[in-house]
Amino acid sequence: MRRLFFSIFVSLLVLPAMAQSARDLIRLGNVAYRLKQYDKAETLYLKSIEKSPSFEGYYNLGNAYVMQQKDSTAFENYKKADSIGTNDPMRKARNFHNMGNIWYAQGLAAMHQEGGNAAGAFQNAVNFYKSSLRCNPDDNETRYNLAMAQYQLKKNQDQNGGGGNNDKNQDKDKQEKEKQKQEQQKQEQQKQEEQKQQQQQAQPEQKKDEMSDQAAEQLLNSAQQDEKAVQRKVNKNQNNKRRNLEKDW
Repeated sequence: MRRLFFSIFVSLLVLPAMAQSARDLIRLGNVAYRLKQYDKAETLYLKSIEKSPSFEGYYNLGNAYVMQQKDSTAFENYKKADSIGTNDPMRKARNFHNMGNIWYAQGLAAMHQEGGNAAGAFQNAVNFYKSSLRCNPDDNETRYNLAMAQYQLKKNQDQNGGGGNNDKNQDKDKQEKEKQKQEQQKQEQQKQEEQKQQQQQAQPEQKKDEMSDQAAEQLLNSAQQDEKAVQRKVNKNQNNKRRNLEKDW
């Protein structure tokens, strides 16, 4: 059955371009999309838009870009679809839903990138999911995605002090961190210099104390020697007196 379907698709592709309306090209693009031939689907949707721009053409083209991991280009086509508009609220809801998904994915990616604006991306996702639910309040998938986006938004705001992680805040944070780092280095340097000065001042005091001990020891030795000399002199005088007395006696 699938082979037959594919053969019909191929036969439609070879029809003269003039015989294919914008609607026919969208249908052919849808066939290619279902067969996961997203590059061919992209080409057919673009040809359809060239003939007659439409909500469906831009919306389907956005889907084809998403499947090729070209989210930013997909988002631009969803925006064009929204600018054209449609009377079908379900289609509008799906368009907003997909736009929310792109912002949600960008938010997750920004969480792992230095300087990424995760909070801003999640805020945009929340806004588009809300727009989708206004068009289709019964869409549980969108409601779930909205809850997840709100959770991630609050989480990132709390991590950044309750504010959005915009470029100005990032620059301010970097400047503050750099200033704190420089101040810390300055304090460390001053501390090291103070310790060095204390060591230098302690060294002569220590030498002074050592010299005082040596001087005291020398004085003590000198005093002991003087005391011995005095004692010898006293003993000598006493001996002389004894001799004189004996002689006189």
